[in-house]
Amino acid sequence: MDYWFEEFSSEKIIARLLQKEDFIKDVEAELLQKAFKIKEEYLEKTDEIKSKDLREKFRYFLGLNSIEIFYLDGNLFKKTYSSEIDEKLGIPPSLLEKIIKEKTPQTFLQPIDSRLILRIFLLFNDKKGQPYILAVGKILNPQMLSGKIDEKGLTQSLNLFLFLSFLLLFLFILFVGIWVGNKLGKSLSEPLQGLILATQRISQRDFDLSELPEVSSQDDEIGRLIQSFKLMAEEIKSYQETLRKYNQYLGGVLNALPVGIVIFKSNRDILFKNFSFQKCLDTSGIKDLKEFADFLSLESYFQTLDFNQTFYKVFTLEREGTELSIGITFMKLELFGDNLLLLIVENLQEKETLKRLSLWREVAVKIAHEIKNPLTPIKLSVERLRKRLSEKLQPEDRDLLNQTVEVVERYVEELRKLALDFYHFSQKPLFEKIEFDLLNNLEEVIELYKLAYPELEINLKKVEVIPSPFLIKADPFQLKRIWINLFDNAIKAMPEKGKINIFLEKKENKIVINFQDNGSGLDEEIASAFNKDDFSKLQKAGTGLLLIKGLVELHQGKIRVENLKEGGTRFILELPC
Repeated sequence: MDYWFEEFSSEKIIARLLQKEDFIKDVEAELLQKAFKIKEEYLEKTDEIKSKDLREKFRYFLGLNSIEIFYLDGNLFKKTYSSEIDEKLGIPPSLLEKIIKEKTPQTFLQPIDSRLILRIFLLFNDKKGQPYILAVGKILNPQMLSGKIDEKGLTQSLNLFLFLSFLLLFLFILFVGIWVGNKLGKSLSEPLQGLILATQRISQRDFDLSELPEVSSQDDEIGRLIQSFKLMAEEIKSYQETLRKYNQYLGGVLNALPVGIVIFKSNRDILFKNFSFQKCLDTSGIKDLKEFADFLSLESYFQTLDFNQTFYKVFTLEREGTELSIGITFMKLELFGDNLLLLIVENLQEKETLKRLSLWREVAVKIAHEIKNPLTPIKLSVERLRKRLSEKLQPEDRDLLNQTVEVVERYVEELRKLALDFYHFSQKPLFEKIEFDLLNNLEEVIELYKLAYPELEINLKKVEVIPSPFLIKADPFQLKRIWINLFDNAIKAMPEKGKINIFLEKKENKIVINFQDNGSGLDEEIASAFNKDDFSKLQKAGTGLLLIKGLVELHQGKIRVENLKEGGTRFILELPC
């Protein structure tokens, strides 16, 4: 390298550096470029020229030794010097005259101490149009001008520079090789690591495959492997989703069954129990499955029975003085490689009650029919009797006749309504569901009762819904029967001048009706039985409450009753809309 540099390069480089004139021209061109930069970027744009800005923004960063601003008369306006300049440089008069006359940049080389400084003078106007002269200078190395250069030292420096350059080039090539090798290794190992992580996630039923890289080509083995793995994961995910829907459907079917279903794992943990079983526990007064198993000593049966064959047993237990009979079928069930135990639980008392209820419904239809048939002839007969005798009797006797006929008619109407309620209660009504405005339906019934009971105060308060009315999809005739029964019950419990307040409000997907009277209130036992669906105790209050509750529930609604502290009763109905 030394030989090559000595023979071919050293002399040419040194010869180039020794060209003094070319060197000064290069420095002059550089200073002129920097002077124009200061002029265009700062002097012509700033509102106020500051020495601090010239020093910090330009002299430091542009590598200048001096920046000066002169008035056109040659006086110094602003300046900034490096530490190598300890006196003002000024501007020769002849040069000042030449700058103003020719209006072109001028160069001036002058000595300063033992060195030379090259300065460029440039005429400019500030932002306000005021003319000034800009001077920028740079101190030159005397050796570059005198030709006294240490050729040997320069040759050694250049040799060292070239050696370091070749060394850096070698290190760069080595680094690139290592980097490329690392990249190639990662391109092979990262997909495999992603496959490992994705496999672990799938084993935990997490189908997030974001760790796997996107494969743009399937020509290589890893690309085909990743693509096949993704297809496999999609199939597993689809199978899991199908299995989830199947389990959801199966759970819905088991929940709809009228008998209790309980499924135990092999370790006796509960896998599933349906709604009917929970209802059986609630009816029996048993708080949970553990208490149920303890009462029936089920663990002993689990340990002794051979569940390869279906086994059925009737259990009898006493709770709070009541004897309960429960029939349980034990059955083995194999599912997903696990041996499960299936229990089918029946409340035999409830089953017997349903049979009796079915018979009573038939009797209720016949009784309702037998009561209803003679009522019309009775009513017509007393009406005919009043018309025939009304004109023949004395006023006192006539009043007595009218009062008697009114009593008979009122009780005939009560018997007719009782028979009708009895009939509808024993039958499942056939609904004709149509969409209508519940407010209008309720107002029609209110108008009837206002006419029949003028001294009764009925107030309807509603939260206005604009523009949507209180639309509901139901049977308007059956809803009127609910309102009529509520009014009748309220009137019976109130004095002659009673008060009924009805509050109507629409909330999201339901309509809430508060029916409130100021009567004597409902018996607490009856109110509790009404809210708990205890029909055995509710029968004491007659068929009206049973009919109201049945019609509301047949509309998939909810109803509850509460007694008010200030007196009276409030029925709260919620009907889906």
